[in-house]
Amino acid sequence: MTNAALPPDGTSALAWLDGTGETGQLIRGMDWTRSGLGPVESWPPSLRAVTGMLLLSPVPIVLLWGEPGIMIYNDAYSVFAGNRHPALLGSEVRKGWAEIADFNDNVMRVGLAGGTLAYKDQELSLIRHGQPEPVWMDLDYSPVPGEDGKPAGVIAIVVETTERVLAERRARESERRFREELEAQVRDRTDALARSEANSRKAEQALMQMQKMEALGNLTGGIAHDFNNLLMAVHGSLELLRERLPDDPLLFRLVDNALAGAQRGSTLTRRMLAFARRQDLKKERIDLHALVDGMRELMQRSLGGTIVVETRFSANLPAVEGDANQLESALLNLAVNARDAMDGVGTIVIATTDAWVKEHDGTLAPGHYVCLSLSDTGSGMDDATLKRATEPFFTTKGVGKGTGLGLSMVHGLAEQLGGVLRMNSRKDIGTTAEIWLPAAQASMPVTSQEPVAATGVRRCIPAQAATILTVDDDDLVRMTTVEMLEDLGYAVAAARSGAEALKLLEARCVDLVITDHAMPQMTGAQLAATLRERYPALPVIMATGYADLPAGQQPDLPRLAKPYSQQALADIVARIMPRPEQRGA
Repeated sequence: MTNAALPPDGTSALAWLDGTGETGQLIRGMDWTRSGLGPVESWPPSLRAVTGMLLLSPVPIVLLWGEPGIMIYNDAYSVFAGNRHPALLGSEVRKGWAEIADFNDNVMRVGLAGGTLAYKDQELSLIRHGQPEPVWMDLDYSPVPGEDGKPAGVIAIVVETTERVLAERRARESERRFREELEAQVRDRTDALARSEANSRKAEQALMQMQKMEALGNLTGGIAHDFNNLLMAVHGSLELLRERLPDDPLLFRLVDNALAGAQRGSTLTRRMLAFARRQDLKKERIDLHALVDGMRELMQRSLGGTIVVETRFSANLPAVEGDANQLESALLNLAVNARDAMDGVGTIVIATTDAWVKEHDGTLAPGHYVCLSLSDTGSGMDDATLKRATEPFFTTKGVGKGTGLGLSMVHGLAEQLGGVLRMNSRKDIGTTAEIWLPAAQASMPVTSQEPVAATGVRRCIPAQAATILTVDDDDLVRMTTVEMLEDLGYAVAAARSGAEALKLLEARCVDLVITDHAMPQMTGAQLAATLRERYPALPVIMATGYADLPAGQQPDLPRLAKPYSQQALADIVARIMPRPEQRGA
C-alpha cells in the first residue's frame, strides 16, 4: 500500500471524516495500530472512500477489511451492535461476534473470493442481555476492491427484522388459536345437538344447515365480488390490448384465449353470486311452459341424441316472476347433471304443477306456488350425498368434470326469487329436482327494465365530447373503466369514493356518472340518491355484480353488471347519455 501524503498543516488529511456522526469521530480519534490498518491518515484511498460512504448512510452498514475482517461501521450499525459498541469498532469480526464465528468465516471466504451473499430473514443466535437470543436479519454481502482491484474487504448491509418476524409469528399463532377455539366451539355445539331430545333434533339440524349455507353464501358472495373486480380489470385490459395488436394471428389467438378464460371466470363468479343470492336478476313475468318449449332445441343439442326429453305440463299453470335467462340456465344445469347421472343414456322428464301452501313448512311461507321439476333415472344419491348436494364446490364427478356450482346456483336462484330447491333421490333409482317459485299475481304488470335517460335542466355548458365521471374504490377497475371510456372517445374524470365524487362535481361539469355500489363510507346507492337531490338531470349508472341495493332506493337506476365488456359499457352509456341538445340545455 502507498501512504497518502499529509498536508503541511496536518489537519486536512482527516477532513473526509467531518460530519460523519459519532462513530466517525470515534474512528478519527482511535488508535488503529493494533488492528493492522495503521493511522487513519495513512489509509489507502479505497478504504477511506468506502468508509466515508458507509458513515453517511442511514442504513446499518459494516465494513470487514482485510483477511481478519477488521470491523468499521456507521452510527446505524452501532445501534444494532448494542453494548458491544464501541469495543466492537476495529475488532476482528470473528472475535467481535464469536457466537457466529463460523457464519462470518464463510462470509469472509466468499467475499474475498469476489462472491456475494444475500439472506432474507436469516435467523442467528446472538448474545444479548447476557444470554443467547434468536435474531432475524436481512443480510447483503458484497466484495470491496482494494488499490490493486482485487477484493480487499467485504461490505455488509444489516437490517434487523426480528420485530416483524415475531409479529408475523404472533399473528399466525393467534390465528391458529382462533381456529382451534372456533373448532372447539363447533365441536361443543355439535355435541350439544347430539345430546338434545329426539323430537327437536330435526329442527336443530335444519337450523344448522341454514346457518351453514348462509355463511357459505356470504363467503362465496364476497369472493365472487372480489373476483368480479379482478376479472373486470383483466377482461377490459385484454379488450383494449386486442384493438392495438399488430396483424399477427398468433397474438390474436393468444389474446382471444385469454379473453375466453376471463369469460369462463365471469361465468363462474355469476354462479357463485347465484348461490349467494347476490346476482342481479331481471324481474319479468314468465310462462314456464313457453320457457321450456323455447329451450327444447338448445337442451337437446346440449344433452345429445341418446337422451330423451319428455314434458308433462299441468293445465292452467300460473306465471311466475323472475329472470328468464337465469331460469333457463338453472334448468339446463339440472338437465346436464341428469344426463351425467345416467351415463349419457336415458329419459329426462320435465314437469310443472302448482300448489297452495297453507302453513309455513320450514322452507316456504304460506302462499300460491308453481313447481318446475326435472327427473332422471340415473344413479341417484344416498342420504349423505343428498344433504351436501347444494353446497358450493361439492361434486361427485371426477376431477375436471364439474365445478360443484351447478346445484348451488339453482339453490341460490330459487331462494333469491322467494322459493326453494327441493331434491329427492334414491340410490340406483334416480333423482328429482324441484324448483318451487311464488306464483305471479294475475294483475301484476310486466315490468320494463329499459332505463330512461334523465331529463331536465342541466347546469353545464355543452362540450365537444361528453364527460363521464366513474366512481370506484378499486384502483384496477377504476383505471380499466377510464381506459375503456377514453378509447370510446369520451372525456373521463375519476373518483375513488362518493365523497371525492361530490367534491369533484362542485368544480367540474359532467354528463353522466358511473358508480360502483359496494364502497366504504358512502355506497353507490347513497351517492346516487345525493346526486338526484343536487343534480336531478344528471344520469347515473350503477355498475355492480351484487343485487343488494337497499329496498326502495333508486328502483329505476340503470344497472351494468360486473365484469362488463367495453361493448356492454358502450351500449349502456349510449342509451343513458343525454343527447347533445340536452347536455347543457
